[in-house]
Amino acid sequence: MEKLIVKRWTENKTEKKNHLCIGLDIYPELLPSYITFKKDFVEYFIEGVVEATYEIVDAYKFNMAFFESMGSYGLKILENILPKIPKQIVKICDAKRGDIGSSSRMYAKGIYEHFRFDAVTLNPFLGYDSLEPFFRYINKTNYILTLTSNPGAKEFQKLKLNNGKSLFQEVISKVKSWNSKHKNLGIVFGATQKSEFKYLDKELVDMPLLIPGVGHQGGDLEGIISHLKKNNFKNFLINSSRDVLYTNLNGDFRKCVFNNANQLKLKILEIYYT
Repeated sequence: MEKLIVKRWTENKTEKKNHLCIGLDIYPELLPSYITFKKDFVEYFIEGVVEATYEIVDAYKFNMAFFESMGSYGLKILENILPKIPKQIVKICDAKRGDIGSSSRMYAKGIYEHFRFDAVTLNPFLGYDSLEPFFRYINKTNYILTLTSNPGAKEFQKLKLNNGKSLFQEVISKVKSWNSKHKNLGIVFGATQKSEFKYLDKELVDMPLLIPGVGHQGGDLEGIISHLKKNNFKNFLINSSRDVLYTNLNGDFRKCVFNNANQLKLKILEIYYT
């Protein structure tokens, strides 16, 4: 993979964004036996995915739950893979961190200094002081959960407050306020939340957006991209995991994953640029 990466750095840079993020959620039970019989098959699979797709993606999102569930082996995979990914591709730590200040300082140090991720997902439930240690890393991007793609999002995130707003709207307001100072915040907003797309308004147009929920979760790809296009959003990532990684893995899995990712990329570009 090293040779591919050197070539990518020097020859294949492009100004036009593809807006595609591949979520690296590793389900061994969804992999065919010709992969799982290999020693260190998880690392082998991830490296193959990167080799196959690095020219058509803007980001990879590493779901920390899957790697942490493997113990030290999973963390070692991250240490091995992350340095090999081309520098211009955003490496997102999907950790949804958010804890008291002293704990968050250590989480931020581990994510940004040890693993050298470019971005992280954060849970704002504990408030500003639980997130501020991440904001200190001025060259990183901190994606704040605002309205997530899971069915349970309605239990808290859509609760109405005394001011008439939903809780997620209040989070968006806070994120905008914090970002006016720190300039390195983004928003996580689920593609399944079609009726709420209108809250991604022109005041957020300069902030990075991470959009999960496309594919397996049934998110509205055309609806969300059309909304972003109409409101002139440019800095957004559409994340897909299972549909890219595990669909039709017949023969060479690299070719299959590339085809899945490329189909999604072309669909994103068709909706956004035409």
